[in-house]
Amino acid sequence: MADNQEHSLHENHRARMQERVARYGMESLAEHEVLEYLLYLSIPRQDTNPLAHRLIDHFGSFCRVMEATPQELMQVKGIGPRSAQLISDIMEFGRYYAVKKRKKLATLDTTANAVEYVKPLFLGLQNEVLYVILMDNACHPLFDLKAAEGVPNHVSIDTRKLLRDVLRSNATTAILAHNHPTGPALPSKADQMTTLQIMQLLAPAGVSILDHIIVAGDNACSMADRGRLPDLKDYPTFLSAASPHP
Repeated sequence: MADNQEHSLHENHRARMQERVARYGMESLAEHEVLEYLLYLSIPRQDTNPLAHRLIDHFGSFCRVMEATPQELMQVKGIGPRSAQLISDIMEFGRYYAVKKRKKLATLDTTANAVEYVKPLFLGLQNEVLYVILMDNACHPLFDLKAAEGVPNHVSIDTRKLLRDVLRSNATTAILAHNHPTGPALPSKADQMTTLQIMQLLAPAGVSILDHIIVAGDNACSMADRGRLPDLKDYPTFLSAASPHP
């Protein structure tokens, strides 16, 4: 009987929470309450409030919880594979929606248009990811090519695969874009070297790199606008200047 009473109590609490969201919206809930509400979908018969608090305590904030990987989420007591995958999938759905929502026929001939186009690709990501936005002569995007994915401050590029994928696209121009999950939206020397490497790789295929956009949270910058986009004809000079002294 005690179990039935506890189940009834949880059901009444959930019903009140659902009514509150229906009437006032999700923004009426505290961070832990949103997680509690979300976990209703994976844990149908248990009080999810303590678990929501443990998630916040472990990661520090609602956003950090949502950005965590399933493996990281399952380090929290009570979070099993189903709940971990649910939370992770929510971010994937959000990123997918944001990418699909943007204007596919946009012309990426201005920095503002390019930034607006690439930012959704990095929504909630905690690792560095490098994209090559392949375009035609009129700067209409043809394909968003994920060229590399790595750890929070480094990516490694498979140049053979990148060249093969680019050649299949019939692109003539491109914009590079990557994120800085743990740093500011500012180009580093490593970013310049990566840009040069890709420029040198794609130039013989007839593809020109027009810009490299760096995204950090809500901020973004253009290497071209900052005068930091390398010029291929300066490559030997730049490489010599950028190489560490022995």
